[in-house]
Amino acid sequence: MGSLVIANGVPFIPDARIPGRTAIGIRDGVIAAIGEIADVRAEVGPGAEELDAGGGLVTPGFVDAHVHLGVGAVDALRCDLAGAASIDEIDTRIRAFAAEHGDAWVVGGGWDPTLFPAAGPRADHLDALVGDRPALLLDADHHAAWANTAALERAGLDVRTPDPEDGRIERDVAGRPSGTLRDGAAQLVARLLPQPRTEDVARGILRLSRDLLAAGITGWQEAALGAYGGFPDFTDAYLRLLTTGGLEGRATGAQWVPRDLTEEGIEAFVAATVERAARLTAAGLPSATAKLMLDGIVETRTAHLLEPYCGFEDRGRGYFSPALTTRLVAALNAAGIAVHVHAIGDAAVRDALDAFAAVPTADRRAVRNHIAHIQLIHADDVPRFAALGVTANAQPFWACATALARQSTLPLIGPDRGDELYVFGSLSRSGADLAMGSDWPVSTFDPWQGIHVAVTRRPPGEADAESLGPGESLPLAVAIDAYTRGSAVLLGVGSGVLRVGERADLAIANRDPFTGPEDAIHETRTAATVLGGTVVSS
Repeated sequence: MGSLVIANGVPFIPDARIPGRTAIGIRDGVIAAIGEIADVRAEVGPGAEELDAGGGLVTPGFVDAHVHLGVGAVDALRCDLAGAASIDEIDTRIRAFAAEHGDAWVVGGGWDPTLFPAAGPRADHLDALVGDRPALLLDADHHAAWANTAALERAGLDVRTPDPEDGRIERDVAGRPSGTLRDGAAQLVARLLPQPRTEDVARGILRLSRDLLAAGITGWQEAALGAYGGFPDFTDAYLRLLTTGGLEGRATGAQWVPRDLTEEGIEAFVAATVERAARLTAAGLPSATAKLMLDGIVETRTAHLLEPYCGFEDRGRGYFSPALTTRLVAALNAAGIAVHVHAIGDAAVRDALDAFAAVPTADRRAVRNHIAHIQLIHADDVPRFAALGVTANAQPFWACATALARQSTLPLIGPDRGDELYVFGSLSRSGADLAMGSDWPVSTFDPWQGIHVAVTRRPPGEADAESLGPGESLPLAVAIDAYTRGSAVLLGVGSGVLRVGERADLAIANRDPFTGPEDAIHETRTAATVLGGTVVSS
């Protein structure tokens, strides 16, 4: 392994920012020196490669604590509706895909739910685009699906079909399925989908992992290893890449907890999870984490809330009972398995915290539990994160008043509750450990876009937009630290700090965002990425 000198950079060291431009020396994959260029060159020795940072901020490598590369890889093989700005554009893409692909099913997704009525798109609309071939298209959030008549019939869905416990079937005035399926209801059709080839998924994950590296992301967690929502288990695709040696970056995985798990099945599930974690970790994919999805999302009224949705009597629903959740979490932690919880609503967050609180302290402290998304948290529950040692795994790019938030989220929870969304500032001030991720492909995986929103609470490029809960913004240094050190420690992929003796996973920005206005943070880009002392993207 060679040596490297990064010259003319601004090291990100939160507690002791180094003024001016500084050099970082790397030898054998480890940071050997930080300081004046002459001193660093002398420490590293002759023959080192040199990289000019051009005055840009040098941070530890970003670590995405919640991402779905497998989903993105499969999406790329299907009908891509992401970014379509109108129903006409959606229709054009679907027709073109159906004409070009003679598969038995038309499968894809990425449609923007704000383009359709609140009840979602209809089956007869899709019938006109694809004819009598069954079709299923997920929305941009992957929490709703659009099915045509052939798909509904093939799945046996009709007026007599009850809503599943973890979802809802949208219906017409006669009670017949209208074409939109919310959360678990989508699985009633998705279970019938043909699955892509492992080698195709592996190629997609490899390509996307290189995109992550180009964005400065040196580590990540594949947030759901296991068949769910019409997607295959991505484990075999990762193992194929690890076997061939093609995968770069420090990948970890969270093993999916199936929605049909019962209390009677907990013991067997935990045993299988422990065995699988050992096998995958030995293969190079640390996976001593279980992914527990406790609710859906606000926009489909499947997030679990403490108070009813505005204009409705329901509070959403929890996908697992509190009793099962408590027993499962305790059993997993006792076995050395951390729990990565999806919780959007304040009731789901409370259920998760209650479950963690019931775990014996020694078991809980021996693992790294975290709750992702945390869109709504009751004020009484904010200090419990720090008290219980539960990391707040934030997806910061959502914490602004997007069109979806204005049209769907705020009307459903009450427009006066905007300041209660994504209380990252309150969590930080309470002493909670913060980590960050993207939930890509639901939002961009570019860390600088998420950091921009965490600091400004406004969409990138919209300096005049109203901030969403400005009191919950984070200082820039805190946001960067969460996306680097916080996530690295959470996933166990390094220290996430710039310090002599630490592994040299670094991201070099094209500028120093500390020297410009907050509204320009999103203009920052990763110019080069260093993984284990080697420049892997520049």
